[in-house]
Amino acid sequence: MKKLYTFAIALLAGSAVFAQSQRLTLLEEFTQASCGPCAAQNPALNALLELNESKVVSIKYQTNWPGVDPMNTQTQTWVGPRVSYYNVSGVPNIAFDGNVIQAAAPSTLTQTGINNRYAVASPFDLAVSHSYNATYDSITISIDVTATQAASGTLVLHTVLVEKEIAFCVAPGSNGETEFYSVMRKMLPNAAGTAIGNSWTVGQTQNYTFTTAVPTYVYDKKELAIVAFIQDNATKEVKQAGLSNPLPIPLDASIKVCGTTTLTCVNAYTPTIELINYGTNDLTSVDFSYTVGASSGTFNWTGVLSTGASATVSLPVVTLSSGTNNFSCSITSVNGGTDFVTNNDTYTATLVLNSAAAVAAPVVEGFTAVLFPPTNWLRINGGNAAATWSRLGVGATANNGSAKMDFYNSPGGDVDELFTAKFDLTNAINPNFSFVMAKAGYAGYTDMLEVMVSTDCGATWNTEWTKSDPQLMTAGNLSSAFTPTAGSTTQWRAESFSLNAYVGQAEVLVKFRATSGYGNNLFVDDINLSTTVGVGENQLNEQISLFPTPSSGTVFVNLSAIRDNNVRISILDVSGKVLDTYTTDKSNQHEVNMKELANGSYMIQIDADGQRISKKVILNR
Repeated sequence: MKKLYTFAIALLAGSAVFAQSQRLTLLEEFTQASCGPCAAQNPALNALLELNESKVVSIKYQTNWPGVDPMNTQTQTWVGPRVSYYNVSGVPNIAFDGNVIQAAAPSTLTQTGINNRYAVASPFDLAVSHSYNATYDSITISIDVTATQAASGTLVLHTVLVEKEIAFCVAPGSNGETEFYSVMRKMLPNAAGTAIGNSWTVGQTQNYTFTTAVPTYVYDKKELAIVAFIQDNATKEVKQAGLSNPLPIPLDASIKVCGTTTLTCVNAYTPTIELINYGTNDLTSVDFSYTVGASSGTFNWTGVLSTGASATVSLPVVTLSSGTNNFSCSITSVNGGTDFVTNNDTYTATLVLNSAAAVAAPVVEGFTAVLFPPTNWLRINGGNAAATWSRLGVGATANNGSAKMDFYNSPGGDVDELFTAKFDLTNAINPNFSFVMAKAGYAGYTDMLEVMVSTDCGATWNTEWTKSDPQLMTAGNLSSAFTPTAGSTTQWRAESFSLNAYVGQAEVLVKFRATSGYGNNLFVDDINLSTTVGVGENQLNEQISLFPTPSSGTVFVNLSAIRDNNVRISILDVSGKVLDTYTTDKSNQHEVNMKELANGSYMIQIDADGQRISKKVILNR
């Protein structure tokens, strides 16, 4: 509703009673949580807006293309008409003060452009304020419009609820963005706004008041702000904008909602949560309900938690089942009553119990079985995206499989982990961990793989091997999803590292930690934990022979004593650098081509039967 105030004030002839109004400019952006270019361009735009908070107020409209965006699903009623209003056909797209910049890329907005527009006086003053009802589920907005200059046009007042910041634990779309700013949540009374008359005289004032329920899909009431702006529909020029910043909330108990996956080797587990007071009143009592697998319970916390403070709350001990256990905890009451902000009241996490006994070397995993992860292995999908570690029926050798990390579709920043079974290195001698891998790149994007070792069931980790693109790559950059060729000597590369530092440890855990840069796919195969086992190795060492040596370029390896179907043969220089790798079956003899190498001493390394045998060869042409 509106009130028209008239002033019984005589204007002095020839003098101005009202000064010109300082302009607050408006930036409207059309963006989307599954738009790759939006993720690339939004950081620079957001940084520019943050530097100009006194000059620019912003509204972000989450569109319904090109992919999934829950914020659009909630607000398409108002987004659609604004898309049509500006004839937006692609994202990201901006309009600055309506027609100053219209239907352009975010990079079009510059500091100079902001300064120039900010310096143009506005014909209106906008005073915007809002308040909550007693239960904080309804909001009343008051907007005072005052003409400080004579103004005319097809004038409309737009009143917009925005959330200043929305932070997701997991990217809600496919572009990897988890933080969104000034997101439009509702427009009052609708997307068309309120017609305010086509002619204004100096000193004319009107008040507009709106009352609305706080939308249930608002993520955080503490971030709810009001943006108002006057726009001329004939020209699309924004005449003036105004802002009412978020208001504090008296009762807001929060659980840190971004849950993680926790690995444990003990079935009697004590869940902990972080309780935070975001309200203005002290927290003195919080009731929780929780579930772990099929078990459930309640818990009451008491104490004094002041504004902004946090406390770690330990719940009763729970008994975990082997494997994955889903854990959730919710706040049910605060200080004996209702929490005014409920969207941060539930915490979910995954507890993984690794109860299998450790196995002694040798251990070989070639992913030949369809079961994935293999028996006693674990997988943690850190980003909860569909693209994570999986098995593909293409490996380093024919009729084999491999572990694939789908970097091609994994949002940037996602971390996915693949854990081996536990190893017992109590009596190991010279243990070594090796694997073969294949990886392509995608120009401009960088993926990373780390191989890490833990002796305390994942409480702490040591990085023993790590590479990022382009060093991680075995193939070049591709614009399509990469799948290697089985048995290729150029696309697969052998990698290894010593586990000598862990000799004597009864439970050693190794994990492959993949951090996505939204690049291209990675494949890991033929994982081998080998160790010196005394007489057995000596016998195998004696039964494997090379000839001729010295050689003029071709060396034959006698493999008649090998039991494994999969044998890996590597050529190393005197520094231990792997120059080439072959994968073969246990045929009696294998030809190693060294014709492209310079004269000198080399090592031929054979990995088979859980053992590693090294033989020296001299190349002399």
